[in-house]
Amino acid sequence: MSTPLHAATYADDLGNGLIRRWSTAADQPKIAQLMAHIFRDSADAPPIGRAADVARVLMADDFPFMGPDDFAIVIDTNKPDQPVVAYTCLWRLRWSYGGIAFDVGQPEMVATDADYRNRGLVRALFAMVHARSAAEGHLVQAITGIPYFYRLFGYEFVLDLDGNLTIPLTAVPQQPDNAAEAYTLRLATLDDVPQVMALYAQPRGGSLVWHEAPAAFWRHFIASWDDPFVQRNGPLGTILSMRLHMILDSSGAPVGYVGLAAKRWDEKLEVAALQLAADVNWQAATPSLLRAFCRHARQLPTIESNDKALESIKFNFGRSHPLYAVLGDGVAQRYEPPYAWYLRVADAPAFLRHIAPVLEDRLARSLLSGYTGELKLDFYSGGLRLVFDQGKLAVIEPWRAPAYGDEADAGSPPLVFLQLLFCYRSLAELRAFFPDVWAKPEAALLLDTLFPKLPSVVHPLSNV
Repeated sequence: MSTPLHAATYADDLGNGLIRRWSTAADQPKIAQLMAHIFRDSADAPPIGRAADVARVLMADDFPFMGPDDFAIVIDTNKPDQPVVAYTCLWRLRWSYGGIAFDVGQPEMVATDADYRNRGLVRALFAMVHARSAAEGHLVQAITGIPYFYRLFGYEFVLDLDGNLTIPLTAVPQQPDNAAEAYTLRLATLDDVPQVMALYAQPRGGSLVWHEAPAAFWRHFIASWDDPFVQRNGPLGTILSMRLHMILDSSGAPVGYVGLAAKRWDEKLEVAALQLAADVNWQAATPSLLRAFCRHARQLPTIESNDKALESIKFNFGRSHPLYAVLGDGVAQRYEPPYAWYLRVADAPAFLRHIAPVLEDRLARSLLSGYTGELKLDFYSGGLRLVFDQGKLAVIEPWRAPAYGDEADAGSPPLVFLQLLFCYRSLAELRAFFPDVWAKPEAALLLDTLFPKLPSVVHPLSNV
């Protein structure tokens, strides 16, 4: 019996001396070496030490989403040192859909040495990562990445990713003479983790899909800065990018948190997250917080290639945020709309069965309460059949349109359907943009009920 792709002992000859296999801790230096070369600005630039540090962080035993044996790698056995020439890795996340948790596999750090590109190595590695993700029961795979490319592997742009608002320093109000600041900052400690987790969860009710941030993530976010390597090399010598700070009121009590850049890459201070307790007045707190961010920014080290003076603050908070509302239209600002997560759902019936209680609840609270009937969706290369009995999903199964007859109730390209499934786009929006998305009138009402357009704020949880 051949070794399955997901097994730690799997190895495969790709030809021409190239072997794909899963990593061990001993591969860290070679993975780091390739990272340092790939992320250079040009072919003749020196290796970037910070980029190499990614391998140290991800392959440490305390990293919350993967371990040292979760890189899928290709090595070249024709060369004496058998270098790693391509890699990706698998992170394990937990998201929720309408409050129902599900496991997600996230391919990360996808790269190939320039001399080995266009040989199908990434496709070979993704087969390994997808196999391991499926073997571990992940219903969805998700990736943040470059435009178009991951569509080649069954992914579709589905959920908002990032989005930011930038304001100039000149928009930050001056502190009144001799007035004490109402809010100050201090570095977060491990003792703050329970409060941070409670603050993080406050806005989850406004997001259909939510990233369930485990305590291990917050502990790593805070404690990774205490690693002896980081202490020795400082912010400029590590890939770690953000530090978590607690926001203190005038009595010194923590009332929020903020993720602030630990170094400056250009003229902007990067702010990754900001949450205040429910009883804090955002409008009253904002001027003091903006001044605190400015003080932090002015003492940051800058990377070697950055010769730009500090000019602005960039808030990476997504499409909307309480701070955006407070700043309003009166502050000079530049808004950049969100990019998007790529999602892959290899087994749509399984995912639909998992979230069936959410769909049944939508039906129960709609014009179609107690609905009985069936819905046949044509994906052109396959499809789905859903059978409802008194508002309950009795059957969810694969289906294919017959050679003759017009049995389908609606149709969509298979990947485009993911935008509807995750309520990222409405049926009307998809029909306006895609001529091959259609629905009969009765099916349209049912689809609008099952999959209304809803906001999702899915934070990418990483400090690298």
